[in-house]
Amino acid sequence: MRHVTQTVTQAVLRLVAAVLLTVATIGAVHAQPTENPLRIGATLPGLDAGLYDVQSESQTALSNVLGSRATVFIFWSNECPWVDRYEDRVQSLREQFSGQGIRFVLVNANDADAFEQEGRAASAERARSQGYGGMRYLRDDTAALATALGAMRTPHVFVFDANRTLVYQGAIDDSPGSAEDVTNRYLHDALDALAAGESVSEPETKAFGCMIKLPR
Repeated sequence: MRHVTQTVTQAVLRLVAAVLLTVATIGAVHAQPTENPLRIGATLPGLDAGLYDVQSESQTALSNVLGSRATVFIFWSNECPWVDRYEDRVQSLREQFSGQGIRFVLVNANDADAFEQEGRAASAERARSQGYGGMRYLRDDTAALATALGAMRTPHVFVFDANRTLVYQGAIDDSPGSAEDVTNRYLHDALDALAAGESVSEPETKAFGCMIKLPR
């Protein structure tokens, strides 16, 4: 009996060691974003390089995707299950606020070389299949925008007003698992305030989701 126990213990230890090695290897290959998002009140950087619009199949500048009253950047993924759970909620918010000069822009900054399903072709297919006609879907190929904003997860939201000033960053709401359990609609309330010409009462929350896997 003692021999069996020792054998099981050794097997568990080997498994734990293998997992730790895998985690360490992934961390070494793919740099992770640091928890240092852009400060509220900061100005949107004027980035032009590295942004690719998967719907128009062309490079673009940030100035081409901004809304007249506000712009909502949401860092996105084609493989993250938390993004999948927010798909309908984001579409609903876009439908509610797009007529008020607020534009939604999805941004994928994951390493497309290592993860093919995060690349341009897969992103374009997702835009078609999910009906992103009212939203732009950008590939941040060099992760320049993600780095400049301090985006860490998918989804991670950054809202800029008409003056390109950051007025909200963080989560979409407080229930990643289910839309039915939402009690705090962070993004909705921020956009509601902007549409009414008011200040955002809760400008920062903690983003929740899959870690962005930056290009090597």
